[in-house]
Amino acid sequence: MRTYKLQRIWKPFYLLSLLTVGLLLLNQQISEGYIAKRYSVPQIVSESSNILFGTVSQVNTKRRTAKVKVERYLKGNPEFNEVKIRLDTYKGEADHREEAMRLMKQDAPIIVFYLREGRRIDSLAHVSGKWFQTQTTKRGDEWGWWLFTHTEKYLNRDKVSRRDSTVDFQKELDAMLGEDAIQLHFLRTDSYREEYPAISSINSIGDRWIAYNGTKDRDLPRLNKADILWLGFRTLARDGRYRLNNKQENRIKEFVKNGGVVIVSGQDSDEDRPCRTGWLPEPLNGVESAQRNDFQPTSDAGELFKAPHRIRSGELALDDSWIGWNQKYQVLATTNGGKEIVVAKLKYGKGMYLITNLRNSQRKEVSKNREMLENLVHFAVEFLKDS
Repeated sequence: MRTYKLQRIWKPFYLLSLLTVGLLLLNQQISEGYIAKRYSVPQIVSESSNILFGTVSQVNTKRRTAKVKVERYLKGNPEFNEVKIRLDTYKGEADHREEAMRLMKQDAPIIVFYLREGRRIDSLAHVSGKWFQTQTTKRGDEWGWWLFTHTEKYLNRDKVSRRDSTVDFQKELDAMLGEDAIQLHFLRTDSYREEYPAISSINSIGDRWIAYNGTKDRDLPRLNKADILWLGFRTLARDGRYRLNNKQENRIKEFVKNGGVVIVSGQDSDEDRPCRTGWLPEPLNGVESAQRNDFQPTSDAGELFKAPHRIRSGELALDDSWIGWNQKYQVLATTNGGKEIVVAKLKYGKGMYLITNLRNSQRKEVSKNREMLENLVHFAVEFLKDS
């Protein structure tokens, strides 16, 4: 029998980068069936594509099956009314089926975190105060039973993930993902995967939780539920190809006009094909620039390079930039002798754009920019508080 290890809880999705987006993902064949590194609850939450609350509606001790009635989704699009779990299967070196049957009590509350990747779902569930894993695949038009793999050795004992009461855990998640949480939607690509896990690991700013939703859909579904839209590295343009249509551009502008914040990380411009800016209400020109790390804050930067981290020239990874701004832009930092933007702010309607030229292509660059990413989110949340 093959055994699996969840990568970063979903590394394919980044989830089991942590839901174990780190937690859940069982994608690599190895000899160990457990997650062997620490994953916190905020990491699991941020890397899960979906989180639901349910109730154990049926337990068949003879067949070793259980059914879960889905009560509500805390994260992701609702797609199941019922989850059917088989507890007669397992993967790994130890057989935890008897323990799993003891956990699945009639009418018990249950939380299911999962990462959906195409026709496969990897999940973590929490019931009776314990974590366990399941996985399922789609056959034809129907999803199969969710197959139990094992209870979690490390998640159930580590203080950053252990939760002894599922009911109390539900209350905690409600606080993290409920109406008081800042909703950050992240437009990403398959090509640059390091940026999203770094940003989604920013769990809170002050007393406000940050809830994340990652998407590759440029139509930006559920944008009306967001407070912050992060346009990830080279989602606007790459290799001379601009990636937004008029409808998508107008959707972004309307979002900002109504009070949202858009944060733009690095774009991609060629000399003969600059990044277009139809998503902005004011003119700006994308330009091809040399990779560099020097910048000069302006007098308008405020706390941007001070809170929560002090960031100095030479400490960032920068790339293609922006020129040709007008007086409606508030430039917060420049490079190349003041000719190019590093960060600019543009208020529009009730909202704001934060436009940068960060280079978040590879892990080492994202690591270098990590503190700046948090400062940008902090700056955006402070704006939302004030407005």
